[in-house]
Amino acid sequence: GQCKACVDGGGFFDPCPALDAVVSSTRVECPNAGCPRYVTYHEVAEHQTTCPHAPCRCTEPGCGYVGAPQALAGHLHTVHSVPVRAVQYGKASQLRLPVSAPRLVLLGDDDNRVFLLSVGALGAGVTAVSVVCARASAATRPRFACKLWVNLEAANCGKEDMVLVDMHMRSSSSPGAVVAAGEPTFLTVPPMYLVPAAAASGDGAASMEVPLHIRIDKLSPWSDALV
Repeated sequence: GQCKACVDGGGFFDPCPALDAVVSSTRVECPNAGCPRYVTYHEVAEHQTTCPHAPCRCTEPGCGYVGAPQALAGHLHTVHSVPVRAVQYGKASQLRLPVSAPRLVLLGDDDNRVFLLSVGALGAGVTAVSVVCARASAATRPRFACKLWVNLEAANCGKEDMVLVDMHMRSSSSPGAVVAAGEPTFLTVPPMYLVPAAAASGDGAASMEVPLHIRIDKLSPWSDALV
């Protein structure tokens, strides 16, 4: 409703710059657990749409866990036995991804950003690999670029063949629900690029691994306002 004086036409507005300055400078703590930011009261809603600590959901069957991306990574590792690896931005990391293990959590080395690698079958022995950033503000623009590639062992000519994808990484507030082959961009790995697992058990495809190389880069410009 409105003030009765305003409804009756008797209201007035007399600006007070000093009071406006006090009110505009009032800051409140972000309600998301783990976020150290204090923002002006009228920007809280906007901050929550981009806050890197905004909660994400676990999509394991029967699990209703909701938490910040870093907490979700710990939950996936502790409760659902999803492996975790650290990666350095701007540097290539080599991973061995079992075809039988569909997910791997990656943590950025200097900010603990959470990424989830997904592995899935495309049929005819072909494997799909994708990666997303765990971020509740999934609708905002990408903040990371990523290269995924696999090398084929050198043939007689001594030259290695390669399959590679270079993409802007998508974000997801439910990264566990991401299916590699369902992503707009993913790496397609032919069966001849797979290698036997270190502890192969002789059970065919389940004992094969993707010898993946990955490089994650932050997109510029980077600022706390663009997270």
